Amino acid sequence: MGISSIEDIAAYLKNNKRFFYERFGVTRMGIFGSFVREDQTSSSDIDMVVEMEKNRKNIHSFLEMKRLLEKELARKIDMGFEHSLKPIVREKIKGKIFYV
Repeated sequence: MGISSIEDIAAYLKNNKRFFYERFGVTRMGIFGSFVREDQTSSSDIDMVVEMEKNRKNIHSFLEMKRLLEKELARKIDMGFEHSLKPIVREKIKGKIFYV
């Protein structure tokens, strides 16, 4: 899959929203960084924040989802839980997250 724009990422995530909920308990996914600013390069990673159902949130599911996204989108994924971002990072990206 040739991911080159925010539209490509959003389409993939929207088309697979049910899968991510059923498999990992994902309740919300957002993209920020270079793809949202539209200044990505061919080597840019995809910056994402996710929220998962509390009773399904664990490191194994998180890492499995990250690996799956990297395989499917053919890009490195930099992903974290929005609530666990450092305050300075959270403030910097506040209002700049594109939720799918």
